Amino acid sequence: MGVLLMLAGCAGGNEAMSAIEVTLDKSVDDRATVTTEDGRAVIDVTSATGIGGLTATADAWPAEVVVRLHLRGLEGLTIRYGHVIITSGVSSTGDPVALTLSVVDEEGNVQSASPSYDIYYPDIRAVTPDGAAEVGPLAAGERPAFPLPEGSAFEITLPPHFHLDEHPSFTIQWVDFYR
Repeated sequence: MGVLLMLAGCAGGNEAMSAIEVTLDKSVDDRATVTTEDGRAVIDVTSATGIGGLTATADAWPAEVVVRLHLRGLEGLTIRYGHVIITSGVSSTGDPVALTLSVVDEEGNVQSASPSYDIYYPDIRAVTPDGAAEVGPLAAGERPAFPLPEGSAFEITLPPHFHLDEHPSFTIQWVDFYR
């Protein structure tokens, strides 16, 4: 199943059109919609089983790309683009899971790399009916109780590193420990 949305933007007075196409790993069970506004794209995903993935493709990306997963927990999260693989999540206690960064070389070998720069960290927020809280690897402070209440979601904003190069696509896989 693909979700296709046309994005309109202006560059120097010329209107440019680009499309974001989303393909779900479990197109029978999961649903996705794409909305854009003011340089921000939101890919809104409902995952029936709590385990899934998607691939998003575009000729050009807006300044901010957010994937909103309607889940009650986020045991595992993997983001892939270019030669970069980022893994993270949120433990069942609500504590952030350490970020792991891997790089795939030209021969396809995966090597660990240091995620010592914030540029590799996705912003992960838990959005509940009562508000939002940072829960990603850089988060500090109070966290919501897990499992998140019905009607909640995780908002994952792609890291700044994604926007340094022109990547035609990215993939995200997720696992909800409350499935």
